[in-house]
Amino acid sequence: MKNTPSLVTSSLSQGNQDIIISNIFKKIGTTNKFCVEFGFNSTDLEGGTGSNTANLIINNGWNGLLLDGDSENLDINLHRHHLTTGNICKIFKQYRVPIAPDYISIDVDSTDLWLYRATLEKYQPRLVSVEYNANFSIDEAITFPNDAREEWQGDKGYGASLKALKLVGDKFGYSLIAIEKCLDLFFVRNDLWDMDSVPSLEHWGKYCLLTPHKPLRNPERVNIFMDYEVYMKTNGDIEESKRGARNIAELRLT
Repeated sequence: MKNTPSLVTSSLSQGNQDIIISNIFKKIGTTNKFCVEFGFNSTDLEGGTGSNTANLIINNGWNGLLLDGDSENLDINLHRHHLTTGNICKIFKQYRVPIAPDYISIDVDSTDLWLYRATLEKYQPRLVSVEYNANFSIDEAITFPNDAREEWQGDKGYGASLKALKLVGDKFGYSLIAIEKCLDLFFVRNDLWDMDSVPSLEHWGKYCLLTPHKPLRNPERVNIFMDYEVYMKTNGDIEESKRGARNIAELRLT
């Protein structure tokens, strides 16, 4: 019998993520009931803008590792770390994260794509959610740079587009199967899902070209964004990727 989260009666997440997570685990089951969440903007499981893992931890007895660049509360296993692609897997190892945790939630408002990619290079979670930037269209693969010195400024300039994040999932054997509009994409490991039922990229178009934030405070920041599709095709040419993204970033973010 599958070990699944209990019915969600009140949401602790920002939107409907609790319900989505519960429904997915009803289908794929759990193995270790271990979750990881990073960007956690509160020192309380029930505080901040809403946690994707709080319901699992509070109501379902999961073990959770919480990570944030500013907040810390050891009583809930929340640790302060500034996460980068160079340290994320080392930090996971430090806190004994299973190689295949049941769930990982990524929401750092900046280098989300790069942390997602770095995590999947070593870890194989059953389910991953990643915040996406809904300002871009379904055919635009734009991402924040992999630069720890750059941070979100409270405007449209954050994270990565749906297509860019889907490209990462595709590479590592994960399929996009659910979305909480303007917030999170949900990717399940391919071996756990009926691949014939996975929607096409075009299916998700209605979740794109939305404007949940204000234009860039500094229009010059269009120059930091990258076209992830160009990055892949040019074997990691950062400057070419930035040139490929500039016109799109100017159109969508200013």
